[in-house]
Amino acid sequence: MRLAAIAAYPVLLKRGKLELQLASAGLEGSQRAALQWLLSTALREALLLQDIASRLLRRPWKGADADLSALLVLALCELRHGQRPAHAVVNDWVESCRTLGKPWASPVVNGVLRRYLREREALEGALQDSGRGHPAWLFRRLQAAYPERWEEIVCANLAEPPLWLRVSPHVEVSVYSGLLEARGIASGTHPFLPHALRLGKSLPVRNLPGWEEGWVTVQDGAAQLAAEILAPGKGERILDACAAPGGKTAHLLALGAGHVVALDRSPGRLQRVRESLARLGLEAECHATDAVPAGSWWDGLPFDGILLDAPCTATGVIRRHPDILLRRRESDLLAATAEQQRLLEGLWPLLRPGGRLLYCTCSVLPEENGLQIDAFLDRHPDARVVEDPRCGQRLPGEAGMDGFFYALLEKLAPPHRGFT
Repeated sequence: MRLAAIAAYPVLLKRGKLELQLASAGLEGSQRAALQWLLSTALREALLLQDIASRLLRRPWKGADADLSALLVLALCELRHGQRPAHAVVNDWVESCRTLGKPWASPVVNGVLRRYLREREALEGALQDSGRGHPAWLFRRLQAAYPERWEEIVCANLAEPPLWLRVSPHVEVSVYSGLLEARGIASGTHPFLPHALRLGKSLPVRNLPGWEEGWVTVQDGAAQLAAEILAPGKGERILDACAAPGGKTAHLLALGAGHVVALDRSPGRLQRVRESLARLGLEAECHATDAVPAGSWWDGLPFDGILLDAPCTATGVIRRHPDILLRRRESDLLAATAEQQRLLEGLWPLLRPGGRLLYCTCSVLPEENGLQIDAFLDRHPDARVVEDPRCGQRLPGEAGMDGFFYALLEKLAPPHRGFT
C-alpha cells in the first residue's frame, strides 16, 4: 500500500484523479480504504505537511528524489493522525526506503520522523501561527472577511467531507434510507432538502442501491439548495448557464421544469451532463458553447428562470478539492470576478420580466458574492433581491455542507408608459 501511495501522490499533486490512482493500484478491501484515506488526507494537508517536512529536513531532497519527498510527507501524515502505533509507522516507512532501492535514505527518514515525534507539540504550535495549511493570500483574506469565524473555516477546509445524496422523486427518501441501513450504511436527512441524505463517509457510487437505475445522485447539500431556491414551476423554461457536471440540470428537471437549456463551454464536460441525464432518464437541450454572447445558441424566447452557478475561486469546496490550496492564486480572484460580471450582464437580458435569476458560487470570498451582487443591483434598477432564508453566504461545514453563496434576483417589469 505504501509504495502505491508514493507512486500516486505526485500524480495527484499535478491534478491527477484519485479514483484512477486507486484503480491502478489494484488494491481491495481494507488496503484500498487505507490507501484512499492516506492520499486524500495528505492532499488536504499538503501545505501543512510540506511545512513540517521543511522544518525537519536539514536540506531539501534533490530533484531525482521526488519519491522520497512523497514518502516523507505521507509518513508525516500518518504519524499526525495516529491511527497506528507510532513505532510501527516509523519502521514501515523507513523500510519503504529500502524497497524503493534507496537504503541510504533510511537513516534520514528515521531521524526526521523520530524528531517529529519528539518535537511534535512545538511544531504543531508553530503551524498555528502560520497559514494553517492555507496559502498566505487566502489565509489573510479569510481573516479579514470573517474575523470571528476564520478559524472555523480553516478547520472545515482540512476536514474530511461527508457524502451527500439526492434521491430521485420517484423513490421515497425513507425507503432509500432503509436500503442503505440494510447494507450497514447510516444516513441522515436535512430540513431544507426534502430529497437529500447525508452519509458519514464516502464510498464507491456503484455500491449504492439503485445507482445504475437512477435512484440516486451524488450531490452536496449546498449544491442541492440551488435548484430548490430557484424552484422551477411546472412547465417553466429554465437556463442552466454553467451546467457541468449536470447535477443541477437534473435537479431542475426533477423539480418540474418543463424545458431546460444546459450550457457548458467544454464539449467534454458537457458530455458528462448528457451521461448524467441519460442515467437518470432525463432530457435537456444541451449546447457546448459559451453562455455569452447568446446569439449562437439562443432562440430568442425569454427564460422564466436562469441558474448561474458562476465560475469562481471555489474557496468553499476546498475540503472536496484540496488541490485548490496548492493551485489557486490571488490573481485568480480578479479573473473570476470579471467573468462573473460578464455572465451576469450577458444573461440578464435573456430573462423575462417577472422571471428569476439565481446567482450562486462555491466561494466564500465577498468580492465574488455579496459585493458582486451589490454592484449588479447598482447598475440594474430593474433587478431586486428576493428575500429567502436559504440565500446568502453558507460557510464550509455548516450543517455538513460545502461553502456556497446564493442570491435570488427578480426582473421587474418596465414602468407603464401609456396615456393618462
